[in-house]
Amino acid sequence: MANYHKEINKMIERLVHRVLTYDRTGFKAGMKAETLSLLDIYILKKIGEVESKKIYELVNEMEMDRGIVASSTNKLVSCGFVEKEKSQEDKRVFILRLTEEGRHLWEKNQKVHSDLLNAVLGDVTLNEEKAILKFLSKMNQRTLLRNGNEKNLSQ
Repeated sequence: MANYHKEINKMIERLVHRVLTYDRTGFKAGMKAETLSLLDIYILKKIGEVESKKIYELVNEMEMDRGIVASSTNKLVSCGFVEKEKSQEDKRVFILRLTEEGRHLWEKNQKVHSDLLNAVLGDVTLNEEKAILKFLSKMNQRTLLRNGNEKNLSQ
């Protein structure tokens, strides 16, 4: 079997570059064409997967700094995609829900995501799918930044 390590590395670098470029330029969304980052869209996705989500649940699930998540959710609220209200049981807790416009954007994003995945995997064999899944699973396992195992680039 040929060694494709260099080519695989180049493709990963291209994907990372594109993701960074997309995130930097943002995505136009909504009636007023607000610019959303990938994080904004990901948070919208996480809220859209359920009826409602508490902010602390979102912070825990995303394993991100509370300030970063709060900043993004506040942006989504100000754009009219998410509504934020105090919990009736505990006034310290805020609950997030998609607005009608947010639900529409979430559904549109789900369709684009599904269409992209179908286009990419449309002519892939079952064995190739297994190989892709194995590769992605290994990449995911190796890039976990949990339990104090953060990678320090200065070492």
